[in-house]
Amino acid sequence: MTKMIDSLVTKLTLSFVLLIVVIAGLAFFTTYDATQKALKAQMGCELRSTAAAAAAMLDGDLHAGLKSGDEQKTEYLNIQKYLQKIRANNPNIKYIYTMRRAGEGVEFVIDADYGAEEDAASIGEAYEQGPNFKELMEGFEHNSADQEFTTDQWGVVLSGYSPIRDSLGNSVGLLGVDMDSREVIARQQFIQNTIFYIIGIAILLAGAIVMIFSKTIIRDINKLNQTATKISHGQMDVMVDVKRRDEIGELAESFSRMQASLKIMMNQDENHNKSEK
Repeated sequence: MTKMIDSLVTKLTLSFVLLIVVIAGLAFFTTYDATQKALKAQMGCELRSTAAAAAAMLDGDLHAGLKSGDEQKTEYLNIQKYLQKIRANNPNIKYIYTMRRAGEGVEFVIDADYGAEEDAASIGEAYEQGPNFKELMEGFEHNSADQEFTTDQWGVVLSGYSPIRDSLGNSVGLLGVDMDSREVIARQQFIQNTIFYIIGIAILLAGAIVMIFSKTIIRDINKLNQTATKISHGQMDVMVDVKRRDEIGELAESFSRMQASLKIMMNQDENHNKSEK
């Protein structure tokens, strides 16, 4: 009897499973980077929309009039409370703030965390230019978002921006919203795990299907083998019990014709020997 490790069932199953693993692996690594970029783009779209909705409700004239030292003024506190309310209604937002141009750079105006966090920015505090400074500057003119994570003293975030306009429609600043990179990475991890689960289920199903299919082949091959063994021991009345429409079925039909031919030849030899006696 053939050992399990040498069985055609084992070889077919392992071969097909290996093929599926290779194909699935190539597909995963080919699409994963694109999936990450698409997810960042989707998150950027969400951040742009949130920033735009929040900026549209700000009084640009009041915002433009704020200067260093005005952190306790009613105008500042009212806008700050509004930003805090926006963040409270959007759990994915880690930071929300406003900025304005300052020469070739930018500076903070209102930080929702000012007065509550030690590292919060005050009015006029300069913001160090980062790798996504281009997207930030675009936020003074139209809605924009970072394409990659920004790393600064407040952590690693993905940001969206929208211009703040005064009553004449002039850009007097921008509103920024930051999402913690861990939130984006968590979504990426969810997609990655989902893909792994799908691949794993596909491998198990494919392995089961191949095993079942190959077992039917081996079953009929074993029947032919058993029939051949019986014929080799002189049992010519055995039947070939294999009914298929594929090549194994054709082999079984050829086997039956061979068996019939052998039986005829043996009968002829037997009759010839009797006639000689």
